[in-house]
Formats: sequence, C-alpha cells, structure tokens
Amino acid sequence: MCRYGFTTYKSHFACFTCRKTFKQPHFADLLKRIGKWQYYEKLKRKPLTVLTEKERLQIEELEKNYRDRSVKCPQCGEYMADLGLDFKSPGKSAENEWKIIKGLYTIGRSFYSCGCNGIGYIPQHPLDYQIYLNNILQEYENSIAYYQNKTIKEYPDKTERITYWSQNAATVKAEIAKQKSER
Repeated sequence: MCRYGFTTYKSHFACFTCRKTFKQPHFADLLKRIGKWQYYEKLKRKPLTVLTEKERLQIEELEKNYRDRSVKCPQCGEYMADLGLDFKSPGKSAENEWKIIKGLYTIGRSFYSCGCNGIGYIPQHPLDYQIYLNNILQEYENSIAYYQNKTIKEYPDKTERITYWSQNAATVKAEIAKQKSER
C-alpha cells in the first residue's frame, strides 16, 4: 500500500539561489486554512456524472490555484521550485548537485511518485548528467520519429503528440547547450 495514502506529507520547495529547501503545506492544509476543505471533499465524493458544470469548474479552480501558486524563499525572496514529496536536498555546499537538480527541474523532472518508488536514476556528477540528458534527448527523438511514421487513422492526435515530444526535446537541447556553456 502506498505510504502517502496514510499520512499527509508536505511538498519540498527548493530555492536554487540559497540552495535550501523548505516544506510547504499540503493541498488539504491550505484548503482547511481558507475554510474550503469540507466543501471540496463534499464535491469530490460525488460521482462525476452527478456534478454540475459549475461544481466541476470550482474543483478545477481550487486544484489549479494550488498547483500554480508561487512560493517565495523566506531568505532571499526568489521564487522556489516545487520538487515534490520525495526530494532529498543535497548539502548547501554541493554546488554541482544543485546545478543538476535545477537542470532536472528545468527539463520537467520532479520528485513526485506514489511513494512506492521514486523518479528513478538521478545523476550526481556533471559528466553523468550530460550522459543522462543525451539519453533523454534520444528517447524524445525516438518518440517524435515513432509518431511521424504513424497515420492519422492510428493516432488522431498525431500532431499534438509530435508537438509535445518536440517541445520536450527542445527543452533538453537548451539544457545541454547551457551545460556546455558553463564548462
């Protein structure tokens, strides 16, 4: 059974400037503070077929406001990155590891899982990170090629899939270029 199913955990937000992490309240805790938790729970217990359009929009808005909120570092005032429940912070002096973590966040990797298993391999050294990025780029380019060779009949959303993987590949290419320029 998932360990996150029994207890409410706080998410880890990282300040890449200070190289520190701070835990932030969980969604339920924030809704309790503003007095909307019971209303949200009541709506979530209803079957989707019974919810009105207005109720569905209210649920979406509450969840979107939580996901899109900006959290500032209490020390320097910079915006922090939500790295997830499973993030373990490197030491403040581990500058290379912090650069890698920032790069992973830039390409869309965070430390969210169901609590049963994590995000997988996390490179610890710049050379390992370079190899990691090249492998991811290859996976993304393989996905682009796969969908380019398919028909609209097989994948009606073929264009969206190619766009999605192309955007991911562009993000990784930008990170690779950034890493090269910092050497």
